[in-house]
Amino acid sequence: ATPAAAPVEVRAPRGAGMRAAWSVVRGQPAARLGIAAVAVGHLVMVAVMAMTPVRLGESHADADVLRLVGIVLSLHIAGMYAFSPVVGWLTDRLGRRAVILGGVGLLLAACAVAGTAGHHTPRLSVGLVLLGLGWSGTMVAGSTLLSESVAAEVRPSVQGLSDLIMGLAGAGAAVVSGFVMQFAGYPVLTLLAAVAAAPLVALALRPVPTGAPDEEG
Repeated sequence: ATPAAAPVEVRAPRGAGMRAAWSVVRGQPAARLGIAAVAVGHLVMVAVMAMTPVRLGESHADADVLRLVGIVLSLHIAGMYAFSPVVGWLTDRLGRRAVILGGVGLLLAACAVAGTAGHHTPRLSVGLVLLGLGWSGTMVAGSTLLSESVAAEVRPSVQGLSDLIMGLAGAGAAVVSGFVMQFAGYPVLTLLAAVAAAPLVALALRPVPTGAPDEEG
């Protein structure tokens, strides 16, 4: 990828709060995509991951559940973090939007694999690894795109806004996923998670307005 273009000078006072940060983000298509990628990726990951131990408990004896949960979630966490250096390299090599799209593709694949795994634990484990990899792609590329698309003096406030939105998305997903799991089941939960991720594809493919900053300059 070519070097990042200089951010458009959408400024706010030094030390500005959330309101000013939101004003800056609204004026930056790349910043909006960055925050959306971080929030949506986190929402999908939390929704599916949080209910996976419950899913395992439905098909295994109590004596085996704790061990299986430990193994499956360990593989999931490895997917989240073990390949972060590779994801960062790909973000520089291929571009931020390309890696965001790849991350969404992995999230959709994860929902498909986990949602159709039934009580087949190895297949469910593969789905959780893909879920972690997809989260890594949206998180690394999204946060990179967000950081480089705003001026340095408002970057801390914008990052705080991003963290707030990501936290709210994850908390909301954790609450809603429990109700969905109880009343509709794990396959429906993964389907709804996939539906929630799909709009991010359209946002990432949306043409960048002339003069807007983007990593591909």
